[in-house]
Amino acid sequence: MGSAALGLYFAVLMTVAAGDAPASLTANEHPWGRFLPNTWSIVQTVTVSNIDGRTVQSTQTVRTTLQSVDESNVTLQEMETVELGRRVVERRPQILQYDFFNEPIQENVQIRSGEPVKLMIDRKVVPCAVRIYEQQTSGGHLTTTVWYTPQVYPYVLRVEKVLRSASDGDNVAEQIIRQSVTLVQETSALRAWRGNRRNRTYTLQTVERVGNITRITDARCSWDVPGGLLESTTRELDAQNREIRLSVSRMTNYFAHEMHPTFRTWGTPVEPMVPVP
Repeated sequence: MGSAALGLYFAVLMTVAAGDAPASLTANEHPWGRFLPNTWSIVQTVTVSNIDGRTVQSTQTVRTTLQSVDESNVTLQEMETVELGRRVVERRPQILQYDFFNEPIQENVQIRSGEPVKLMIDRKVVPCAVRIYEQQTSGGHLTTTVWYTPQVYPYVLRVEKVLRSASDGDNVAEQIIRQSVTLVQETSALRAWRGNRRNRTYTLQTVERVGNITRITDARCSWDVPGGLLESTTRELDAQNREIRLSVSRMTNYFAHEMHPTFRTWGTPVEPMVPVP
């Protein structure tokens, strides 16, 4: 399954040189950036693991609240609760900051532009600009490459993260510790009139490899809800391609009102609602 998915990636991700690079992204292209502070969403994840022949189930609930949006980043608060059997653990709230490419704001990160390319999405050729993040972490050297365009939502169309071991001299080759690729596989933007801003949906697939473990996540998303995620399924496979863990996530509730003038609702915010499955 993992090899087949990676093979599909290589088939889809053939790129060629493109023309002029698209402009940079703004808050309007971030899945939280169009909303007012105190917009929130709740995502619940049920995980079933096979541990030494035993089946263990846990439930994680994450409430994410938009704190602020400024000229360069988005600030979120995450509150996490984990249920493992009868044990319930509430973790301390975390404050997280992301840039408009949905990458975390961190220190000592070098950012540069790559050569513009074209991606094939939904059998359509989409010109993209490339943004590259380089960072030395305690685990090694992390390179994040982002393919994006302000013309087709969800705007960030592919993300590749590669963590390599730190080189210990010229004679020691760096090894890949962790590698993941997230790719937009379908977006309604390529099947609708450009001016249509309703029912904007897209699907994502992420393939991650850590040692002998492969994780494959398929997600269904909507541009109309904060954070974007409606539901996702993650399968974790071992070296023999056996499923050792299955996680199913679903947005269970959200409250949102937009702030960008093109989309903003000027009336009283509606009551919290449950998205249609």
